[in-house]
Amino acid sequence: MLNKKNEAGTLLPMTVTEGVTVNVLPNHVHEYLMTTKEVANGYGVTDYNVRQHKLQHSNELVEGKHFVIAVSIPNGELPSALKSAHNAVLWTKRGIVRLGFFIKSERAKLFRDWAEELIITVSDGVKQPPRRALPAKRNHNRLTPARMVDILADVCRIEDTALRLSITDKLIGKEARYGC
Repeated sequence: MLNKKNEAGTLLPMTVTEGVTVNVLPNHVHEYLMTTKEVANGYGVTDYNVRQHKLQHSNELVEGKHFVIAVSIPNGELPSALKSAHNAVLWTKRGIVRLGFFIKSERAKLFRDWAEELIITVSDGVKQPPRRALPAKRNHNRLTPARMVDILADVCRIEDTALRLSITDKLIGKEARYGC
């Protein structure tokens, strides 16, 4: 992966894999943005495919978080090629990763690996919140075979036949009855 520093307002070419290069637009809010065409190129699909995923998954792809519209970016930060396309969709790094959940192709796998590596590299300087451990698994109230035999041995001591059979049926199931 080729990674160079660049100033806002100019496209930065980045090599995803041999033969695949995408242009990234540095941005002070989202770190970087990519056009739909560049995202499609990276994933090895058509622009139409990316636009369709945006429509089909509109409940998961949120404007301002996963993508922005070019008109919302100050003119000084847009390259000249995008200044005329005021309604162009620009994908954030979160949006690129989220799209990767929906796009399935061989090159998409490589592009997801590249995007993941880029995000990890950019985020290395940021302290990650500590992971919380899962609560310990409860071990009490588990009906193991040994515990079942122990309980049934106690049930066999019950004098009331109807009560004994009722408890046995509930523990073992209605089909199985053992005489005690």
